[in-house]
Amino acid sequence: MDQPHDRLATARRNAGFDNATDAARTFGWNENTYRSHENGERGLRLPIAERYAKAFHTSAAWLLTGEGETEARRPEPKNIVRLVGRIGVGAVIDSDFEQEPPEGFAEIEIPYPVPKGAVAFEIVGDSMWPRYDPGDIVICWKVAQTRTEADGWEAAVRLTDGRRYLKTIRRVAKDRFDLVSHNASPILNVQIEWACKVFGNIRAGEWTLLERARPAR
Repeated sequence: MDQPHDRLATARRNAGFDNATDAARTFGWNENTYRSHENGERGLRLPIAERYAKAFHTSAAWLLTGEGETEARRPEPKNIVRLVGRIGVGAVIDSDFEQEPPEGFAEIEIPYPVPKGAVAFEIVGDSMWPRYDPGDIVICWKVAQTRTEADGWEAAVRLTDGRRYLKTIRRVAKDRFDLVSHNASPILNVQIEWACKVFGNIRAGEWTLLERARPAR
């Protein structure tokens, strides 16, 4: 590995991300920009290397020169996840909240460890009863690599028109899906852009809001 982009790909894999898409979506980076850094189309400048080093738990010096820390290390699962959205009426994800604010996403501490890259959504209102109560946290992890893979998942879903939901996915035809939930009429025959599978949920009162995380930029 003689080039920074080779070391960047190694750091990403060792941090627990199987592909560039998962890493970019987890940290809110522009996917095309990140890919261009990882495949060597764009060079790494120090501020960018520092951003990636922080995310992948390595050092900017190692990414840029190969010196210092010899290789990125996969961190142990932690009980801290990023709170990236709220889910309300009709299992709709508040897309305004999901966009990273200047001060960074909030972080929460939960009772058990979760995989690297997991994110959290907070339930608001009582529209998702009896499945979830207000203040519950839904943990999502594992982005579907193909749309077919997501068939049968309960997942955070983004449609091709930009709408976001927490729904159970049912495939009805090639690249067409129904989205069903406990609290709203099904959304029929739609196309999915991406889906992130539900890993588990934390009851209200069993998680703690921490100080806001610094932006991963």
